Parts: sequence; structure tokens; C-alpha cells
Amino acid sequence: MEEMSHHPEISSHKPVTRAWMRDLSLRHKLVAIIMLTCVSALFLAGAVFTAWEWTSLRKGMVRDLSTYADILADNCKAAITFEVATDANEVLRTVAAVPSILLTGVYKKDRTLFAAYRRPDADVTVPLPEHLPRGHLFKHGRLTLAQPITLEGETIGTICLISDLEPMYTRLAHGIGVIVSILIVASLAAYLVSAKVQGVISSPILYLAGVANFVSQKKQYAIRAEQHSTDEVGLLIEAFNEMLEQIQQRDTALVGANEQLEARVRERTAELTRTNEKLTREIVFRKKAEQILKQRTERIIHHQRTLVKLSKYTHKDLASAIRKTTEEAARTLSVERVGVWFLNDGSDELVCEDLYQQSRDSHEEGQRLEAADCPGYFQAIDSNRIVAVDDARRDPRTRELTKEYLEPAGITSLLDVPIRLHGKTLGVLSHEHVNAAREWSLEEQDFAASIADMISLQIEANERQKAERALAKANEHLADIVRELRRSNKELQDFAYVTAHDLKAPLRGIGTLTDWITSDYADKLDEQGRQQLQLLKGRVSRMSELIDSILHYSEIGRTAKRVESVDLNGLLPEIVGQLSPPENIQITIDPDLPTLVAEKARLIQLFQNLIGNAIKYMDKPAGRIDVSCVSQDDHWKFGIADNGPGIDRKYFTKIFQMFQTLTRRDELESTGIGLAVVKKIVDLYGGNVWVESTVGEGTTFYFTLPKQPVAAQEAVLVTDEACLN
Repeated sequence: MEEMSHHPEISSHKPVTRAWMRDLSLRHKLVAIIMLTCVSALFLAGAVFTAWEWTSLRKGMVRDLSTYADILADNCKAAITFEVATDANEVLRTVAAVPSILLTGVYKKDRTLFAAYRRPDADVTVPLPEHLPRGHLFKHGRLTLAQPITLEGETIGTICLISDLEPMYTRLAHGIGVIVSILIVASLAAYLVSAKVQGVISSPILYLAGVANFVSQKKQYAIRAEQHSTDEVGLLIEAFNEMLEQIQQRDTALVGANEQLEARVRERTAELTRTNEKLTREIVFRKKAEQILKQRTERIIHHQRTLVKLSKYTHKDLASAIRKTTEEAARTLSVERVGVWFLNDGSDELVCEDLYQQSRDSHEEGQRLEAADCPGYFQAIDSNRIVAVDDARRDPRTRELTKEYLEPAGITSLLDVPIRLHGKTLGVLSHEHVNAAREWSLEEQDFAASIADMISLQIEANERQKAERALAKANEHLADIVRELRRSNKELQDFAYVTAHDLKAPLRGIGTLTDWITSDYADKLDEQGRQQLQLLKGRVSRMSELIDSILHYSEIGRTAKRVESVDLNGLLPEIVGQLSPPENIQITIDPDLPTLVAEKARLIQLFQNLIGNAIKYMDKPAGRIDVSCVSQDDHWKFGIADNGPGIDRKYFTKIFQMFQTLTRRDELESTGIGLAVVKKIVDLYGGNVWVESTVGEGTTFYFTLPKQPVAAQEAVLVTDEACLN
């Protein structure tokens, strides 16, 4: 025996197991090992599926939000083109039909906010243009998406949408719940299977134990155990047979120990009997559990088939879908009455949309339940996910309905599920059982909840279809307006050029005739006559300049011109040189002027009008004009200051209007359009212009222009009027 115990091939090795498994029986150890393996694999699969579901939900939400952004961008193009912010706001308000969208904003090409819509109950602010993400960004439980708005291949603005992630979290939680349920069911199945298949290992060992028991009882040491395999158990049986041979040889020496061995065998037999009885009881219990599980599985499958069948009716109108839903729910759950009730606008009354009675195969509608008559029931519907009542006439949640509703209809049990959409209770799906009281199973409650969710989705789909139809109608109307504006703008432009040409033709004739009279009758005209002719020629010239100024004013923003990088440090001296100021006027220019990306011709008009006005109206013998520039956040602030006569505060607004001048035209020639041109150019670039002045001391004209990157040079500036052309 010492040789066998020290043999390297049969030496024992202590298994590496946890302490809690050491005292388990062989069957339980096998079952535990199988269960640990299966549960670990299922848990890993569930974790992978959860990660995949999370990634898919994020991508799906970005895709849906991008679709909404594309639709809104298409609908806002015309509004941005015409700078009609009210139309853009109306378009943005259509996202109210999508509860997950908290805020929508549209920014113009110059990155200023053009229009925005924020859900009233949303705690979110309109982001600054520089804070917009490139694409999309998940942050602080929200999804922010920004994308450009293009028209004919050119970016005319940016649209931004901010969406709540609550729907994504809800779907993820639902998926995790399903995975956990599958894990529990699969673990139970693995346990049942492992309890069955463990016999592959335990049976040979039990067989060997039976042979050993027989040999012990009968004292027939000539019996040998049959070897069925060559594995470790087979080797054990072979060693057992060899041991029997040795025992047979030593039988004589062991006769005295037989009585003691028989007693032990009897004790072991009694223990095995008790174990067998226990196993028998366990088998009976497991069979009953399997039967219950089978019945529940069949019910769940039946419920799922009904839900799949009802999902085919989601494309129909709401009334037809509700009628089909009540019929299928009544047949599936075997209840007499199934009804769909909706809350009125004040949420103080339930109105029956459809009530189906299975025995009569009939539908009713119009019944009403007021909250004042049954406040406990309304509170239960509003605060519970499912109201499952076995005895409706005694339950405190529903007993208020007994006299008016339950007893006349013979209702004993209720299974009511609130119909909610985005957290708001819209109504209730009621399952009403008659005759004997009924206990509602968890499967039936889950099925009823699924039916209520399907009704909620149908309601949401109907609302979305209504919004889409309204949006399509608005788009058609907007397209008609755009076409009419284009036609009208073209006609006005043609009329302006034709009118200017027709007006200037007689003026040229008058001017030519004046020159002829002055030349031909020079010796016959006195000094007063020559002055009158010069005055007439001056009026004709001023009229011609006025017509040209009006045309130039109308062209601002109407035609698309090339923009370029303009260095004001070089442009301003050129403009001053062209104006040729008198020697008594000193013009000072800030040496550190910025480089702007704009139309050079517009900048020349802008500075030429402001500096020219300061020169024209200077009344001091030592005139001074200062041109300055200051950087402020996202724009440049320019100032044209002079020490001239000043302007009274009451004329600050008037001077920027067309044909407005503060001096008589006989005293100082002026068309009255220069400052109107300045204001229109500044407005075109998204800036502001204003004046500060003190009478007798001087005037300062301020205006702002937005900062733009130098990389934007060679871009084409297309304004609203140009788009209409």
C-alpha cells in the first residue's frame, strides 16, 4: 500500500476550489461548476450586448437629430435669405412636436443669432456661435448638434439643435431589464439541464458504489465491477477490482470485521434511502415548476403574437387602431370589457373613446367619469404604472366607482394601465372582468402595459403626421411667396433703371441747352442772367447726382461682389487724398487699423461719406478730424470725430434717413443720401452706426463691423436682395 500511495501516476492532488464548495456533494459540485460556466458566459454576452445597444442608441439619436436639422435647415433657407426672422421662428416652433428637442437655433453667415426656439419647460440657454460643436457633442446629459445651412452650394448659415438624452436612457434601461430577465431564465434552464446531465459523471461512480455495497452485503468477493470506459472512473473500477482480489485473498483475516462492516452498510443504506426519498420529492417539485414555467411561456408567446399583430395596424388612423386594440386585448386576456378612455383638456374628466364588449361583439363610446366623483381612482391612475385590482368593489383605489359604474356593469376585477406620452398621462386602458373575482398575473399586467405603450406610440405618430402636413403646407405657401418676391424685385429693379435713364435724358438736354445759351448769348446777358443760368445748371447737376446716388443706394446689397482682404492702413490715406481737404483741416488716422475681409468699394463709400461730410460741414478756421478704431469682442468699433458745428440731439435719427440734410441746399450742395448709404452698408455687414455730438463743439460718428478671418478672402458675399434676383 505504501508503494501505491507514493506512485507518481496515482498520487492524489488537492483540487483548487473555494471553501464553500468543499462540503458539497458530487452532484451539487457538478451542477455548481456548470452553472458558474453558463452564468459567466451569459453575463459576458449581456455586457457586450449592452455596450452594443448603447453605441447603437447614440448613433441612432445623432442620425434622427441630423434628419430634423436637415428638414429645419431646408425650411429656414428662404427665411434666412430674406432675413424674415418671424418665418424662421415659426419653422423652428414645429420642433415642439418632438419632445426630446429642448432648443433649436439658426445663425446667419456672420455667426449672429437669427432665430431660436426653446421649449418652455427646458432649462437650457442658446449657445454662443463660438461654442457650437463641429458636428455633434454628448455632454451633461444632452446631445448638441450643429451643421451648416447651404443654398446652391454656399453656406448661408448654421443650425443648432439640443436634445435631451432621456429617451435614450429609457431605452437602454429597458434593454438592460430584458437582458437581466433573459439571464435569470437562462440560468434556471441551465440549472435544470445541469441537474440532468451531471449523471454522466456521477452514474459510474454511483454504480461502483452499488457494486461495493453488494459485495459488502453478500460477502461475495468474487464479483467484479464492469468497466465501461478507460477514463479516471474506469481506472478507479479497475483498481476496485484489484482491491477485491486482495480482499478475497485476505477474507479469512477479515471475518471478524464483517459484522462491524455490515452495521455500517445498514446505516449507509438508511442514509441513501432518505436521500432517495428527498430526491423523489425534489423531482416532483421540479416537474410542477417545469409545468408552471411551460404555461407561463405559452401565455407570453400568445401575448407576443397579439402585440405583433397589433403592430401592423399602426399605419391606420387612431380610431381604427383603438377599436382593433380593444378587440384583440379582450380576446387575448379573456375579459368581457376593454375600454380606452382619454382625459379632457382640464384633466378633470375621463371620456370613453371606445368600449368593446366581447359577448356582444359591440363598441360603445361617450361615457364619462368625473374626477370630482372618484378622486381616489384618478390619483391611482396618475401615480401608478399599473392598477391591478382583484376585488374592485372593496379596493380603496376603485371602490368609489361601485355604484355608478361597477355594479351596473357587473364588474368585479379591474386591470387599468395609464396611457402616458413623455411622462404626461393622456388617459387609461381599462380591462374589466365580470362574474367571479380574478387575480391578474404578472404576464397579463406586462401585456396590458405593452398595449398601453402601443396606443401612446400611435398617438405620437398621429401628432407627428399632423405636424408634417402643416409643415408641408407652410413650405408650399413660403415657396409661393419667394417666387412672388423674386418677380416683384426684378420688376422694381428694372423700373428703377428705366426711370433713372428717362429722368437723366431731359436733364442732359437742359444742361446742354444752358451751355448753348451761355455761349451764344454771352454778349447779350447781364450778370444776373448769367448767374441764373449758372444756378439752373447747378440744379440740373445736383438732380443728376441725386439720381445717381439713389441708384447707388438701391444697388447696395442687391448685387454680389467679390470680397477681399482690405488693409485700412493703406486705404484710408488714399480716400483722404481723393477728398483733397482744405489746408485748414488736419486729418489724423489711427496708425494701427485692422485688415477687413469685405468689398473694397463699399468700404470706400463708407469712409468717403463720413470723412467727406466732416470736411464739407467744417466751420472752424482750424479744423480737426480724427479716425480711430478699437477692438471689442467679436467686432471692430470705428470712430470719425470732428470739431465742427455739431448736431442737435433731436436730429440724431433723422440724419440717417434719405433726403435729410440740416442745411439749406442753396447754402451747401448736398443730396441728403450720404448717411443713408453709410447706414445701409453697415447694416449689410451686420454692424451698428450711431452719432454722438454736442452743438458747437463737434460730432463723432461711430459704427461697428464684425471681425472675420482673413482666410475668408475670395469668398462671394451674396445678400438677401441678390438671392431674390
